[in-house]
Amino acid sequence: MVSQAYMTEKPAGPSPVKVFFDQKVMPVAINAAGDFEGVLERVAIGARRAPVASLAAALGVGTLVMLCVVPRRT
Repeated sequence: MVSQAYMTEKPAGPSPVKVFFDQKVMPVAINAAGDFEGVLERVAIGARRAPVASLAAALGVGTLVMLCVVPRRT
């Protein structure tokens, strides 16, 4: 049952971790993704290829790097 004070009480704000994530980490990640997209577009234009080919090559290189960097579980 909802009490009469329900509308007058102000709920607690978000946690400091969430505020840090939303205000510091996410904008950097979004800007990095936009910069990466711009680089791929310039590579596609410079190579006169379809952007999909550049994206596929970038994903392939990224996958190869991750496979080489991340230790394997045995």
